[in-house]
Amino acid sequence: LGGYLLLAIGTTLGVYPIASMVPVAKHAGARIVIVNGEATEMDDLADVLLRGSISEILPRLVPAR
Repeated sequence: LGGYLLLAIGTTLGVYPIASMVPVAKHAGARIVIVNGEATEMDDLADVLLRGSISEILPRLVPAR
């Protein structure tokens, strides 16, 4: 997965099977960015943690066209 990014938005990352994607992606070399209002079970694997309102953070990451 060279050069890949996993962007996890608005989830506790505690529900499987989807939560298993974070460690799988990290192990494969992907960068992990977690955007959430609260701590998640996968924060220790994140390269970047963005805390706060998703409705405020997401438009800054992905501007409208």
